[in-house]
Amino acid sequence: MEEILRAIETDTNYIPLTPEDLVDNYNESIWRFCRSLTYSKEDAEDLLQETFLKAFEQMTKINASDNPKSFLFSTALYIWKSKKRKYARRARIVPVSNLDDETVEIIDTNIEDDIIAQEDIRIVQNQVQSLPEKVKIPIILYYTMEMSLTDIAATLKLPVGTVKSRLHKARKIIEKGLIEVGYGK
Repeated sequence: MEEILRAIETDTNYIPLTPEDLVDNYNESIWRFCRSLTYSKEDAEDLLQETFLKAFEQMTKINASDNPKSFLFSTALYIWKSKKRKYARRARIVPVSNLDDETVEIIDTNIEDDIIAQEDIRIVQNQVQSLPEKVKIPIILYYTMEMSLTDIAATLKLPVGTVKSRLHKARKIIEKGLIEVGYGK
């Protein structure tokens, strides 16, 4: 509490947020971002919890007049990258095989169309997952999180022009990958 009072005294524009404010206002969008990063419900839940725990630890740095959503996205991205590096180190020591626990839900009576749609989604997800990290994060933030270019730039601490060029590069890589697997013929 003393840290928050010191932050208020030193910054006249400081508008404090409570942990409840953060969760109520940003839980859904951070959840979707975590889900799009991990492609796994369980991993997304873990990442979401770790993101909010880290944010609660750093409540004095979060100002409602700034962009708390950007702070949360940056925190989630940092935690995800750290975990990814940790698992990459472990995989070099002991390789782990991936289990696919996704099941195809058949809702429509036209099974063939459902299977084709699921396959299309899987192909695009694989294309996005295979992107280099530099261009994958902006494309996820732009299309999945529907963030503006300026918000993405603030989250990644990059100029807007760099974000635009990375989006363009990602689109070209995905387009080339889709052509290679037989789309666009």
